[in-house]
Amino acid sequence: NIYTGEFLRAVISPTPGAELKWGIPFTTRPYSLTGYYAYSPKKIDYASGAHSDKLGQMDKAQILVFLTDWDEPFVVATSTETFVDLPNDPHIIALGSIETDLDTGGQYKEFECVLEYRSDRKPKYIVAVACSSLYGDYFTGGQGSVMYVDEWEFIYR
Repeated sequence: NIYTGEFLRAVISPTPGAELKWGIPFTTRPYSLTGYYAYSPKKIDYASGAHSDKLGQMDKAQILVFLTDWDEPFVVATSTETFVDLPNDPHIIALGSIETDLDTGGQYKEFECVLEYRSDRKPKYIVAVACSSLYGDYFTGGQGSVMYVDEWEFIYR
């Protein structure tokens, strides 16, 4: 995974996980995020509790970008399943996401992730994430799924 923000700490007990601070200061309103990715998915061979139904399915990569007007970055805590509520967080101003399970065969593929605006408010933070296992936050994924990203750029219209 890569993300805009800060790694705070690893959690060993009682439930393994990590704490991450999501978001960096950002005040403009781009139309989209573009760039290139290469992806090689594997079948999901490890799944935790609530996602055990994903076993045997093809892993999925995700590129996610959203703008918020939070007062401070959001602390994600995977061990307590504290995550951003993307559909319902009233502080999310715009959201764009791409999910895919297609193998690019070692070749880079161009993408454009268009942001859908929910408000005309001015952003305070941006979160951009790329991950090779969509459910990795829940310790679910295909061992060996790999994604590379390059040349990210915001497009303004």
